[in-house]
This record gives sequence, C-alpha cells and structure tokens, in this order.
Amino acid sequence: MYGEFSPCNAPFNNMYFNTQGEVAPCWKLPGFGDKWSKDRSVNDIWNGEHFQKYRDALLQNKFLDRCKECKHEMDNDVWPLAKAYGELPVNKNGYPSMIELEVSNQCNLECIMCSPLLSNGLAKKAGMGDHRGMLEPYDDSFREQLKEYYPHLKELRFNGGEPFAQKLVLDICEDIAEINPGLPISIATNGTVMNKRVRHLLDICNIQINISIDSLIPEAYSKIRINGDLSKVMENLEIFKDHCKKKDVQISVMVNPMRNNWEEMPSFLDFCHKHDVKLWFNTVLYPRHLSIWNLPTDELKVIYDKLSTMTARRKRLNEYNKLRHLVEDQIANWLMDSYTESKPDDLHP
Repeated sequence: MYGEFSPCNAPFNNMYFNTQGEVAPCWKLPGFGDKWSKDRSVNDIWNGEHFQKYRDALLQNKFLDRCKECKHEMDNDVWPLAKAYGELPVNKNGYPSMIELEVSNQCNLECIMCSPLLSNGLAKKAGMGDHRGMLEPYDDSFREQLKEYYPHLKELRFNGGEPFAQKLVLDICEDIAEINPGLPISIATNGTVMNKRVRHLLDICNIQINISIDSLIPEAYSKIRINGDLSKVMENLEIFKDHCKKKDVQISVMVNPMRNNWEEMPSFLDFCHKHDVKLWFNTVLYPRHLSIWNLPTDELKVIYDKLSTMTARRKRLNEYNKLRHLVEDQIANWLMDSYTESKPDDLHP
C-alpha cells in the first residue's frame, strides 16, 4: 500500500499535463484521462469524471489501463511509480498537492532516446507541430488558472522539452515567486541553457535542479544528446550547484541507462559522489533499439553480471543504493522476466 487509503495516491494528489494538452493523474496515463482547452479548465479536469474514475477504482483495489504496470512492479517487489506519489500527502482541502507540467516540446537538443512530443527539432522532422515543430497547447488563460493552486501545492515539477528555454515556464516561475515563493519547484533540465533570466529565477524561486547527463565521455555524450556540449553542461552544473547550496535545495543528476551507455553507470556513481549530488536512473522502455529491458536473455545476463560486480565495489559511496536498485531490482527483474517471456510491454493495453 503506497497511498494513504489506496494503492496509489496519484489521482488524489497529482495532476500531470503533457505537451498535447492531455491531463492525467500520472505520466503513464495520458490518453486515458482528460484534456485541457479554453473550454475545459484546470478545475473542470481535477473535479471531473476521468480523475474520479481512477480514484474509485483504486479505492476498490482495481488497476485500470497502465496502472496495471505499477501493479506488476508491486507484485515483483520492484520500486513502482505509485511509491513516488505515496511520499506526498493528500490535501484535505480538495486541491492537489503536486502538479507536473510539460507545457511545450521546445528544446534545443534532439536526443536519440527522446520523442517528438518532447523535442521540437524531432517533431519538425516528423512533420508534427507548427513550422518549427512546436507543440504549445497552453496559453495565458492556463497560466491564470494555475494561480489558484499555488498556495495549496507542496511541489511543482517541470519536465519535458527544455524548461529553461520555454517562456511560459519562466512566467509561471515568476508567478510562484509572487504567490508562494517557498514552493519547491523541481526542474528537469539538459543543463545547456543559462542566461540572465534563468539566473534571476534561481535567485527568487525555490528551484530544485535535476540535470540530465547520459555520458561522461564527450564523444559519446554528443552522439546521445544531439546539439549538446558536455563542457557547457559541466560549466552550468557548477552554477546550479552554487545555487542549490545557497538555497539549501536538492540537485540531482539523471541518467538514462541504455544499450550504448550502460557500462558508464558505475562511473556516474563515482561522479555524483565526487560532486556531492544526488543520482537518479530513468527507465528507458522506448525506443526499443536503445532499451535494455528487451534484450535477449544472454545479453541481459552479461549486463547484470558486469554491473553487479562493479556495483559491489562501491558500497561506501553516496547514492550506492540507487545503482544497487538499478542492478539488483530492475535489471535482475528484467532478466527473470526474460526467462519467463514476460516483458513490460505485455502489460500495455
């Protein structure tokens, strides 16, 4: 049980908005939930039938749609997404305690594991969005509707695209600085954007930084994060570290373990220990040709054996448990699934 009174708190404490205007209790459920428009407000959605459907189901211990994936992870003792939402309270005043925003796919990079929904460069190549490939479903009326929620939130998160390159994100941060300046704002960034306005927001807001770095080798980094510059990211990392130290807020490095970088995962543990930052691993299920989970059993076994050996040597390092979880829980679980021919994709509706 990860929620206060149901297996998952998400429908009771969270709203997730994506770059297509879809709104759902968590990032796994867009397409099964609601959609924001000028005729359907944030309040309409939060109090609407789609959110209530998931609340009612979970109260009866029923798992709808992709909620079944979390159920699979719970049953296999793998850290489920539901646990993250269990760490936040359910507000008794009826408002969500967290909002997750992907307001635009505007991004200066075209990462090989990314989606056109999160990169306008990739979207342009795929013939999506406007002439620049931009997906921007939210306007100033959306910005105004959100202001009612800020006094009640415990956290607000920006993901998707490059938030520091998006005007609406910066505008929302300034609104929060006026209405609830202590509200923790978590921003997932590729670490390449730094300018006067970003520095100003770092000064006036309570911003927690999650910086994505998928290789510590410049040549490998540039092949993964197209248009990115690892040296620039390292420069900005120092700026972000100084900000987080002054504000006494968290800074994390996020890594996507894939077929072309998995051997670097122990090096990221060393890196984060050296820089005194948190470490998180993101599960990459798609695109399939980059994912680890769907590799043949013999290849998964090689990865598990090598990483298990390298992990065991680092027990005294900060964030050791993050790497141990990746290897001993997640990859080990995929390996067991491969023996039984049960893959995560089997759970998709």
